[in-house]
Amino acid sequence: MPTDGSNLRPGEFEITDQEERLWRQVHPAWVHEGRVTSQLFSPTPKDSGELSVTRASVVTAEAAHQHHTEVMGLKSVGVYCVDVAEVQDVGLSAVDDSQVDDGEQRPPGHAFVDYKGVPSAKQQKRRASLLRDKAEKRGWQHGPAT
Repeated sequence: MPTDGSNLRPGEFEITDQEERLWRQVHPAWVHEGRVTSQLFSPTPKDSGELSVTRASVVTAEAAHQHHTEVMGLKSVGVYCVDVAEVQDVGLSAVDDSQVDDGEQRPPGHAFVDYKGVPSAKQQKRRASLLRDKAEKRGWQHGPAT
């Protein structure tokens, strides 16, 4: 469900390069018996429908992980990824919000997968599971198995 731009804030733009990879940090709680859960691609209530990712065209997986853990002080055991085409295949869009001027600090190359138009938690979980499956085929981009 690519946007027409009408719902974007100043400084945001939809990422249209379908081959661009989007890094997603893997919280240790999202790994069970060696497999990443669909929580990896499920927005939490605090996300307000914006699942944080980082653009591979701007920062490496290793640098994104380092910024997340060392600069922001957040937990991550590694990095998985999906590409923009895969996000679009499940009816979502990817939005770069790295230039939004709202007083919040964002990591370099910050973007989000836009879940705001998904009407139910069940549909969110289904899409998150599909994205996890796509990312899992690619495996770790940085972290335990790299």
